[in-house]
Amino acid sequence: MITQLRDVRPAGQSAEVAVKHQQQPAPSVVRENMKSTTHVPKFEWNGRFPRQIVHRAILRWARQNVNTLRRRGPIHGKRAGRLTVIGWMPSVIHDKEILMIVDRFRKSLLPATLAATVAWAAAPPAMAAGFANPQLAVSVSWLQQHMNDNGLVVVDARPADAYAKGHLPNAVSLPVTDTFDPDQKKNFPDTKAKLEALFGSHGIGDSTQVVVYDNGKETPAARLFWTLEYSGHKHVSVLDGGIGAWQAAVGVVDTKSMTPKAATFHAAIDPARMPTRETCTAALGNPGKVVVDARSAAEYRGDDVRAKRGGHMPGAVNIEWKANFNDLTLKSADELSEMYATAGVTKDKEVIAHCQTGQRSSVTYLALRLLGYPKVGNYAGSWVEWGNDPDTQIVTGP
Repeated sequence: MITQLRDVRPAGQSAEVAVKHQQQPAPSVVRENMKSTTHVPKFEWNGRFPRQIVHRAILRWARQNVNTLRRRGPIHGKRAGRLTVIGWMPSVIHDKEILMIVDRFRKSLLPATLAATVAWAAAPPAMAAGFANPQLAVSVSWLQQHMNDNGLVVVDARPADAYAKGHLPNAVSLPVTDTFDPDQKKNFPDTKAKLEALFGSHGIGDSTQVVVYDNGKETPAARLFWTLEYSGHKHVSVLDGGIGAWQAAVGVVDTKSMTPKAATFHAAIDPARMPTRETCTAALGNPGKVVVDARSAAEYRGDDVRAKRGGHMPGAVNIEWKANFNDLTLKSADELSEMYATAGVTKDKEVIAHCQTGQRSSVTYLALRLLGYPKVGNYAGSWVEWGNDPDTQIVTGP
């Protein structure tokens, strides 16, 4: 796939960037041909492209050209040059000197939009140690550094009244309940068209980097995270610890309501992210699939009944959603990996998470996505649907 970055400098000062991406293990390629000019080039995105490809290509180039960059100093637009970047870089860079050079490089040559994506890649994610997908969660310290980055939207998934009492600076309010379809059973996501309009009206576009949060050790942020991934968004993360961790570390919140600049979002619904009742039925007794019940032990046993019938699906594994957390933040990769593997929830199986309404189980979904489980979905119908259907299979007890 080729995506062009359109040059918006004055006529006669042309530059073109072509980004070519092939699926791993084929390398990504970034080439930039610069003509001599006294102006720093400015570009704008024309089309959709995975930003991580650009991140890693630039970081690879910087690592290969440390000596050149150190000798020449900051690269200015007036210097003619040809950059050829070939390779695939890991998300986490440990060499501080490389990061300083990348920062100097992006500030002197790269446009604001692309520079912001380099900054995103340069900062090690909060959940780096041991997680297969560490970019799906960020720390308070990371967000402090990148709060004003171009292309970043911070979303408060809590109820509107909680947002009004105090929220993160620059955050927009999008209560997760606004994503529910009022014409469906409780907590089913809205239609494709309505989700496109909702996210777009809150400043979420196709390439927007989104960070969602709640109070910490809650479900709204994880549920909104799941809904965005279900809708096909590729750049969404959760603030680990939520506003609780933010206040503990920073203490600064805002009460001024933010009006986001509208964006265009094209949803690409992924049905694999939302298993159905029929999917769950087919999974029962299948050794290649496992159902994770994120409800309490009392609900699982059938002692706490919240539908016409109580109990659990035959063969379902009970790991309550709260078990994924320490205090406000998620447990480490090692702790989560051991917890799920011990219960028989392994990466070689397709995992279906559920609770009462698909809210608590979204935390399970997030944890497994962080760990790199290749096939994991969140059953939105959950026990509201399963427990009220007279034809579904249910067992009680531990």
